[in-house]
Amino acid sequence: MVEQQPIGPGSSADRRIRWLFLRTTAALLLLAPTAAVVAAAPALQLEKSVLFMRHGVRSPNQTPEELASAATRPWPQWPVDAGELTDHGAALIGILGGYYRQQYASAGLLPARGCPAPGSVAVWADNSARRIPLSAQALLDGMFPGCGLKTADKPPASGVPFPRPIDACPISAPKARAAILSAAHGDVDRAAQSVHAGLRRMQAIVQVRIGVNCLDNMPSCGLDGMANAIEDGETPRLEGGLKLATTIGENFYLEYVEGMPQRDVAWGEAATPEALAPLLGPRNLYLRLLHQKPYLASHEVTPLVRDMLAALDEGAVAPVNAGTPPQTARVVAFVGRDIHLASLAGLLGLEWTLPDQPDNNPPGATLAFERLRDPADGKRYVRAVLYYQTLQQMRAGATLDLAHPPGRLELKIPGCEHDAVAGACPLPVLRERLVAALAPDCPGPVSGAAH
Repeated sequence: MVEQQPIGPGSSADRRIRWLFLRTTAALLLLAPTAAVVAAAPALQLEKSVLFMRHGVRSPNQTPEELASAATRPWPQWPVDAGELTDHGAALIGILGGYYRQQYASAGLLPARGCPAPGSVAVWADNSARRIPLSAQALLDGMFPGCGLKTADKPPASGVPFPRPIDACPISAPKARAAILSAAHGDVDRAAQSVHAGLRRMQAIVQVRIGVNCLDNMPSCGLDGMANAIEDGETPRLEGGLKLATTIGENFYLEYVEGMPQRDVAWGEAATPEALAPLLGPRNLYLRLLHQKPYLASHEVTPLVRDMLAALDEGAVAPVNAGTPPQTARVVAFVGRDIHLASLAGLLGLEWTLPDQPDNNPPGATLAFERLRDPADGKRYVRAVLYYQTLQQMRAGATLDLAHPPGRLELKIPGCEHDAVAGACPLPVLRERLVAALAPDCPGPVSGAAH
């Protein structure tokens, strides 16, 4: 016979019941704040994406013969003429296009199969070099194979290429020089010391010396001892060791991502990611010095930014170019060059370094402005994301899909910190920042209707 214990006040059973009640109540109290936070976080819905993409992998802008004086060994031959998009480069852009199709279809922005509705997708390209519109077409073909969609590389009713930011915006040589010196903290040669290890390693590979324009009046010097100078002109430019190292380092990089045999990547001396990475330091610095200070950035991409903002925020500003993408387009892509990408970053104060990718502005890199809407109140936000293929994905031509994505970085937009929701900037705040950053002496009004 089991003896029943009394459950009156003060009994052991009563104490156990009270203990269990208190423990359960404490657990519920601990959970309550978390539940409140989850409930308060808005479920933002993607409703539009405006992309800027750099063109795909190209051959060097110089022929092997033109590069001969930059090294003691002959440069490898390429399958296309100088500065042209390669078949491998076009294939890589197509792979990215296929991935963007999957990603935006999963968010309900694009159809998962078949062709998009007319006017729902638009791709424009700078036509200053053939590789750019060819890359734009490869992007479209990768997104919608067999649909026969065409890019726009020259706006209707316009006699100028799209976009030609440097031609479009007059640049003051003194202001440009001052901006370059500001980026270099007053001394380009001293700024170049930050990438001296890369310059020294590159010099060990090319083994070429010159007898003019050397630092400290040395009688001869290699890449790591060349002086740098800002040369004025219609567009001020940087000449000297840093520029030459930028060209050489990028050419080694292109050999690697093109998938050339290891013996042809810097003659076998930069055939691994570890060996290649420091050789891209001069290029990253060069683009930062010449394109990312506000004055330079605004004068290089104001027309492009106006057209992108017109696509992202319909009616906010008047576009510069005729025939801009239709307002009904849900995905809009602009394809251009690395200087455009670097200048966009400078205009907004965006900064990044890329894991598994030594070039900060690599071929195919895509800066996406993804517009989101809070269904509860209709407010709109913009998330800035950089998509890029890793070094190994590029070399191998790796397939990308939702299970095997490219590199992805969500970027914080300066000036949005206090108003951001889930890392996204309120659209009115971004609009105000962009309009304020536009160069006032570029074509078209710099203010527009706010809504």
